[in-house]
Amino acid sequence: MNFCERAETNDEQAAWQGGAVSQIDTTEKLSDDPETGSSLLPLCGLGVAGIAMLGWICALAWGAWRLVDWLLF
Repeated sequence: MNFCERAETNDEQAAWQGGAVSQIDTTEKLSDDPETGSSLLPLCGLGVAGIAMLGWICALAWGAWRLVDWLLF
């Protein structure tokens, strides 16, 4: 089935339903204002995860530094 046939089929279906309104068209208006209270908890969670990740990186770097110091001296 090519695009022309599909377009004709959609037009015929819209005409059969009694209007030229596509199924994509909507009368609902989406709100432009996101909820600010719902984004604070995930942001705090990401902050805690970031701090924990930095802690692990520092601990691994410190351990590697001690290992290299012990091997060389």
